[in-house]
Order: sequence, then C-alpha cells, then structure tokens
Amino acid sequence: MYCTNCDCEYDGWSVKCPTCKQQLLDEKPKTFTPVNGHLDYDELVAWIEKQGNLLEFELSANQVNRKKSTRFPYMGFGYAWTQTMLGGKDEIQVELVTSVVGKDRETTFPYKGHGYGWQQEMQGSIAGNQCTLQATSVNRKKTWRFPYFGYGYAWTDQMQGQCGDRITVTLKASKVIRRSNWRFPYFGYGYAWVDKYQLKLEVMN
Repeated sequence: MYCTNCDCEYDGWSVKCPTCKQQLLDEKPKTFTPVNGHLDYDELVAWIEKQGNLLEFELSANQVNRKKSTRFPYMGFGYAWTQTMLGGKDEIQVELVTSVVGKDRETTFPYKGHGYGWQQEMQGSIAGNQCTLQATSVNRKKTWRFPYFGYGYAWTDQMQGQCGDRITVTLKASKVIRRSNWRFPYFGYGYAWVDKYQLKLEVMN
C-alpha cells in the first residue's frame, strides 16, 4: 500500500496511512511518459487555433479495472475505474492513463456495504505532448437489494488540467456504465466506470 502524501509504501497496512491518515493506494502510481511524439507543441497549438481555438472529440475506455473486498458479516465493497482512455481526431491522438485512484466505502443498516472507486488523476499524451488531469467532479450513488445486498457506484464526471502553458484540457463524461454482482451468502458488489468522455482542448490567449 502507498501513501501519495508521505511518498511512502506501507506493507501490511490498509485503507488509511498510519502517519497522515490519508487513504492508501494499492500501489505507487506510475508516471506516464509518452514514447513517440506526433506533433511539436507549437504545431499542436497552431492546429487547435485553426479550429477556432477549440477542438472537441470523443475518447473511449480501453481498459477498466475492478476490485472487491468483504467485511464481516455480509458487507461487500466493489471498486471500479477507467484505467486507460484512447481517442483521436485527424493528426491528434490522445492516450490517458489513470495515475491516482480514489476509493471510499460506507455501510448502511443492517449489513449493507457500498464501495466507490474513481480516477482522481490521469496522465497522458496529446499528440505526444504530456498532460496531467485532476478530478473536479465525482458522482456516486448507492442501491440495495433484499436482504443485505448493498451496491455502491462512483465515477469521475469531469476532469481538468493543462497541456503545456497554453492548452487547457477538459474531460466530461458522456457515457457511464454500471454493473453489479453478488457472492454467497449476501455479499453485493457494485461497479461503475466511464465508457465515453468528451475531450475539449482550448488554446488560451
């Protein structure tokens, strides 16, 4: 387990950091570095400027991660998030990879568990130029089914960041998928992730 605040790995701990009490990640986030460039940064800026300083197109989920845990007596917690997003338009190809995952869980009477997972940070490449996005809006919902099945759903509705010093990047969820399953005797697991994002690239004057 890894704490992003302390920049330290804690073997044998779970949920919260023993030092600062921040939520622990399953592993240290990987820094994404683009391998092959497609456009120089000035060329990328010029391309967007030709489109009226604004370029929009769709990204699709390429990889989704799901995990689950249980707690006595019947509480199940499901976590899901979009791990990789891909898309492109003309010469601009985009790849975004989740680098920090957010997780939370709650219980409701009598034995219903609700788990929530979402991407807190994504790093990636826009036509070979590195960018970092942070979650600015996270949605979550919960449902249940008789007698003790609880289902939690969370997804990152919007993310924002920059590519270089002139391009602002915004992601807005356009298609969210929710799934649920259960395990004997009464463990319920809910999963939600974003399948489609609308990407907006805007040049700042």
